[in-house]
Amino acid sequence: MRNLASSRKGIGAVSLILVLIVAFVGAFLLYRNWQSGLEAEKSAPETIPSGPRVAPPFTLHDTNGNIYSSSRLAGKPTVINFFATWCPPCKAEIPGFVEVYNKHRSKGFELVGISLDTDTRGNLAGFLMTQKIEYTVLFGDLATARAYGGVSSIPTTFFVGKDGEIKNVHVGYIDRDTFDEEVRKLL
Repeated sequence: MRNLASSRKGIGAVSLILVLIVAFVGAFLLYRNWQSGLEAEKSAPETIPSGPRVAPPFTLHDTNGNIYSSSRLAGKPTVINFFATWCPPCKAEIPGFVEVYNKHRSKGFELVGISLDTDTRGNLAGFLMTQKIEYTVLFGDLATARAYGGVSSIPTTFFVGKDGEIKNVHVGYIDRDTFDEEVRKLL
């Protein structure tokens, strides 16, 4: 009986060690993949592959529950930024966005943030205050992301000319100077 009990304990201990090893390796691989994803998000701007295209229309709710239509943006140089409150590169680029928006808003420039948060929608109001965001922020949805080509990574920023055509797309973090340069091209 003793041999049977001690062999069961041995099998249990070996099983536990194997589970811990698999969990550690899995966590390491996820972390490594996450780190390489952050580096990939700092890539150069992507250009529209098939020539100019018109920015898709949308109707979404703002943070006060009001309906906001993209028709308000007609004839205005606009940046549409898909982001999430939990996304480190998204948070990092916002101070530059705020600065550039305040610099160019008197020239008719519009900046619209579309939050792709799902579980953390309740955090958005506090996030806006903490980040000192004064530009329009809307609750996004999968349909809007799909209309813009299936936003596959966040942040993703669309630069839209006065004519409503998407002039440039930047996937990943964008620094203040590059953002300002792209906005000035729209003015």
